[in-house]
Amino acid sequence: MRRAFTAIIFALLLAHAPALANVLVTDLSKDQISIRGDFTGETLLLFGAIDPTPHGPVDGVVVVLRGPGENVTLRKKQKSLGIWVNQQAYRMGPLPGFLATVSSAPLSDLAPAEERRQLNIGADQLDASLLSGTASAAEKQEALQAYVRLKRSDALFDENAQAVEIIDDRLFRAEIKLPAGMPVGRYVTEFFAFKNGRVVGYRTGELPVDIVGAGHIL
Repeated sequence: MRRAFTAIIFALLLAHAPALANVLVTDLSKDQISIRGDFTGETLLLFGAIDPTPHGPVDGVVVVLRGPGENVTLRKKQKSLGIWVNQQAYRMGPLPGFLATVSSAPLSDLAPAEERRQLNIGADQLDASLLSGTASAAEKQEALQAYVRLKRSDALFDENAQAVEIIDDRLFRAEIKLPAGMPVGRYVTEFFAFKNGRVVGYRTGELPVDIVGAGHIL
């Protein structure tokens, strides 16, 4: 039964593929997320088909869901006379307000760090412009790491190397948890297929996240 289901979904997805071959064909379980007053979060299913014809079975798939960008001010605190006081402030942006990166294997196994940096995959590869003031490369990296820690503590950043399931080298599925406090706006989805450390398939799309219900003013 599972193999029959796999074959049917694979055929349906490939039927919508463009004339120019792309290793990946992708879709989402929802085309938008509506946040109401009783919203407590939900799970988004992301899935697709892999065409192994051009390169053979891929080494892995990475799925990224990136929330709307935001500018932030991060303040470094230092203890003085037993009291924590604000020191240097770093105004940076844009940085994603939400970031989920899920994959079928550890990111370091699928692509080298430089490749991931160029593709902007993973919270450890985040970069942002310094909007005011000056900072060394080390200070900027420290500020970015602090931002990532804050987002992870609020369940707005997540990374899972075992969240993408590849079925028979042809289908894949992934689940991403959307927390209650997710920011509204236009999210970007990105799907990557890797072979020998390089991208052999790529898809991108958008997912609107809006507040709906009584009292909401557009």
